[in-house]
Amino acid sequence: MNDKIFKTIELENKQRLEICDESRKIGADAYVVIMKARIQIQVQKDLFGAQEISDIQFADMLDILGNDILYEYKNERNMIMASEKDQVFEALVETFLKNMVPYIAKPIFPGKMILKEYRERIEKKNKY
Repeated sequence: MNDKIFKTIELENKQRLEICDESRKIGADAYVVIMKARIQIQVQKDLFGAQEISDIQFADMLDILGNDILYEYKNERNMIMASEKDQVFEALVETFLKNMVPYIAKPIFPGKMILKEYRERIEKKNKY
């Protein structure tokens, strides 16, 4: 994995957002431009705010999820000429910052993300 951290942002909800450039060369003068954003969210009871989480449910969450979960967002553009690579990458970052950061910076985001991941893993476990 080519994790070249482009920018790190401390969000209002005390989470750390890392924006990485995972672009790679695919031809003599062409690239696939890849912007990846990620947040490592520690599973903590105080992230659930108004939502009541019992000690038993929280212990189950820790058992299923571990101590943290990873939020990831990825966007890519294919067949970008080398001369346009940086400009395209910065446009992807700018769009992400404008459209997604207002949501992922909200105080309720980490708790909702943990609950979503928890529910998905329970459903997956119950399928099999």
